[in-house]
This record gives sequence, C-alpha cells and structure tokens, in this order.
Amino acid sequence: MDNELSWDQVRYFVAVARAGSAMGAAERLGVGHATVLRNIARLEESLGVRLFDRVRTGYRITADGEDVLASAQAMESQAEALQRRALGRQPSAAGRLKLAICDVTLFDTLELLADLRKAHPRIELSLDRERDPAARLSQLQVDAAVLIGNTPPEELIGRQLTRLRLAWFCSARYSGRRALPAVEDCEFVVWSGPSELDDAWQRAQLRRLTLQPRIVTQVSSHQDALAAVRVGLGAALLNEEEGAGLRKLPFAAPSESFGVWLLTHPDLRRSGRVRALFDFVAKAQAARV
Repeated sequence: MDNELSWDQVRYFVAVARAGSAMGAAERLGVGHATVLRNIARLEESLGVRLFDRVRTGYRITADGEDVLASAQAMESQAEALQRRALGRQPSAAGRLKLAICDVTLFDTLELLADLRKAHPRIELSLDRERDPAARLSQLQVDAAVLIGNTPPEELIGRQLTRLRLAWFCSARYSGRRALPAVEDCEFVVWSGPSELDDAWQRAQLRRLTLQPRIVTQVSSHQDALAAVRVGLGAALLNEEEGAGLRKLPFAAPSESFGVWLLTHPDLRRSGRVRALFDFVAKAQAARV
C-alpha cells in the first residue's frame, strides 16, 4: 500500500522534530534534504495530519505532531533497544561504545577513557552527560553508565570504581577574612544531582544542621554549584577533590561518602566493546593496588 507506515518515515519525523529543520535532520542522519522532505510528506499522508508548519526559521511542530511525537519516540527507543540487544551479542572490541556519564566535576572518566582508546583504537566513544544514567542503561539506550550512589539498581551489573567524598564549602570571597561562618549564618546553594544526593536530600541534610537553612540558590548540576560557590553566592555540598582554593566548613563532619559505579545491562555483557571496557577497568584497578 502506498500509504503504509514505515519506520524510516517515523525516524525522519523524530529527527526533524529534534533539529527544528529538514536540513538539520538531514545532516544528523547523513541523508539528502529531499529524502527527509519526501518521508515527512509520506508520513503526513499516511496519518492524515499535518505534522509541521513550515515557517521562515524552519519547521515548527503542530499540535497533531506533538501527539504523534510521544509514540514516535517510544518506537525509536524500542528500535534502539532491539539494535543494542543484537549488538550485545557481537564479540568484537570495535565500533561505537555509548557511555552515560555523570558530571565530570563529580567523577572525571576522561583520563580512563583516553587510556581505553589507546588500548582499543577500534572503539569509538560516544559520551552522554545524564542526570539519570541508570534509566538510559535500563532501556538499553547506552552500553554502560557511571552512576553515583550507595544502592545501584539490582537489574544492572558492574563494579565500584571508587568512593566520592562530599563536604560543605564556601569561598574566601563569600566568607571574607572573618572566621568561618556558623551554619545559621550561611547562605546555601543546592543542586540537582543523582537521586541519592539530589537537591531534596541536600535540603534534608541542611535541616539536620539547622531548623531553617537559608537556601538562596538552586542550580542544575554539581558543576554549576561549584561555579556558584567560587563566585561567592554561598556554601554548597561539593566533591572534596574539587575543593582546592575553597574553605571547608567545619559544622558537618564527617564528609558524606557515595560509591562511584561502572555498570552495564546483563543483555550487553557479551558485547566485545563492553567486555573490553570492563576488562580494562579491572586491570587498571588491580595495577593501583
């Protein structure tokens, strides 16, 4: 049938919705501009709705398009999961290794990954910064993930890389030359992190220190909180390794500690790329003992 729905049409639709233009989608997909336009037109004909308004700045999704997009993205996720399950059975340590990583100011994986590439030059790294990498990994949208917390998801497998220690810091710019401020006198910055140490958990910790903590700023990541502290916006819970040049506050000892985990999905453990990653990490950890 001429109006039969195809996966390619859905794939092009999602790409245009993300890029905001047919040209941008074509560049991302590595196809011609006309191919994208032809598939969008066929999908609109198959569904009997207009998916985009053609505006001067590109393609603006319509209300009908928004309704279709959620289902299209679900189809995309399922297709990626199917592909990753197939790739998980490939033994070669080559091809793209998709890794969901946390904020590099919490745990920096780049030096480790640079050494991995030297050992396995046929592996191509694809790094995604994710607030919730476990969800991406559980859906088989990435090959492996670096998670921070003390209770990693039971359905995932892997190993602990190290432990992250966090403490409360402010800057000399904030505290001046006076003595370190008491908790009641501090203004605090909280940040959106992994579920075990997110902004709600940080607020709860502050309420254990003082009944009415003065939270003046909320930011989206540890990296942003670190920048906010350095310019004197207040005090925040930060990675101790990033605290150089800052003033550690004494009212919340000992430091909080969380595991840093490298995990994968059981369906992917036979993948040559994933196995190469975990074997390399195991050898690197053994060499440090």
